[in-house]
Amino acid sequence: MTKRKDIHFRIEEKLLERFESALHYEGLKKTDVLTHAIQQFCTKVEYEKMNDVKRQYSVSNNLQTRIDTHKHYEEKQVNLDEIVIEHLQLQGEESILEVGCASGKFLSLLQTNGHKGPLTGLDQSEAMLAEAAKTNKLIEWKRGDAGKLPFETNYYDLIIARHMLYHMKDVEKTIQGFHKVIRPSGSLLATTNSSVTLPRIVEMCNRMLDAFDLPKTTSSVTPFCLENGKEILQSVFPTVGETVIHNALVFHHATPIVNYISSMFPSLNIPDNTYLHT
Repeated sequence: MTKRKDIHFRIEEKLLERFESALHYEGLKKTDVLTHAIQQFCTKVEYEKMNDVKRQYSVSNNLQTRIDTHKHYEEKQVNLDEIVIEHLQLQGEESILEVGCASGKFLSLLQTNGHKGPLTGLDQSEAMLAEAAKTNKLIEWKRGDAGKLPFETNYYDLIIARHMLYHMKDVEKTIQGFHKVIRPSGSLLATTNSSVTLPRIVEMCNRMLDAFDLPKTTSSVTPFCLENGKEILQSVFPTVGETVIHNALVFHHATPIVNYISSMFPSLNIPDNTYLHT
């Protein structure tokens, strides 16, 4: 049996009386006004949903918590940076754009490894880009929307999109935008998760949210994941290769699990002042 939670609106009696009087005075139908109110509400919900990602990555602490969790508790130690570099097969002079660059650590790593070509990091978070610019002033850091890249056609040899496409409202349109910016001989490297990544943590998170009467979360990777990513890419790019890495997180005590779930709070629309943070 599934449990459905309804949205309840609380309106004070006096306010309701004044509202009805105003409707009567203006000769308006309640249904018309209610329909408009619902439309306004839905627009607000969609706007807040779009800002979930911005809030989640407004500071690097939450992202770093999840990165550190994988680093210290993975069953098999996997260095994703090294795997990505291996797949890029760089010659050293390519122009590279990383979309969703966060604090810019990967591009800085490429530069440290001797890459001489132009490097650009794009992100929508001012805080992340400020951190990136503070640590590396030689790389170009730009704030922008991944769905509307501010670059000319055939501008880059490579675009890197690591664990970010599942945040996009229209994944295929975003990838088409990437394709336009990439030179004919260039390529896109994208990484993502499985649609069933971390099922135990998601289950625990939902039980916690349910206990506090908050809406449950759903997997954030469904729009672009292991199960559908290759097919989506093939709708835009003629040749697509795929590498699958199997791994697991193994915990021996509760603290890292609590920290991981807490790092997800912004994306779960949990206010900063809620008692759940205690």
